[in-house]
Amino acid sequence: MKLGVFIPELLRHLFKKPATVDYPFEKLEVPRDFRGSPYLRPELCIVCRACERDCPAEAIEITSVNEAEKRFRMVIHNDRCIHCAQCVDSCPTEAILMDDKFEISDYDRHHLKMEWEYIRAVVKPKQTEPRA
Repeated sequence: MKLGVFIPELLRHLFKKPATVDYPFEKLEVPRDFRGSPYLRPELCIVCRACERDCPAEAIEITSVNEAEKRFRMVIHNDRCIHCAQCVDSCPTEAILMDDKFEISDYDRHHLKMEWEYIRAVVKPKQTEPRA
């Protein structure tokens, strides 16, 4: 094999900028429509449990803390979550959204769960204008 064949290729690549990113020091832009981790907006949750029922990975748990005060606890297990956004699609009040975090690794899987304790939201019916 002749070494002269590689010299033009070597010279061409010496003056090009690198194709990769210096990752830990230079962060990448999160793509549009990226499905990160689900999180709850407790002020909108009506505890219909549609997210818990429709989650294929069984990563969402909703339990009653105090039935008289209408207090509930939601736990989202990110170690089980497959980031399919089915919980977002099935929520009628848009109380669950997906964030744009992709660096969620940890040494202990129990640190990956997120918990909220909240009071059930009351949905106000839309008022229609009276017909004339």
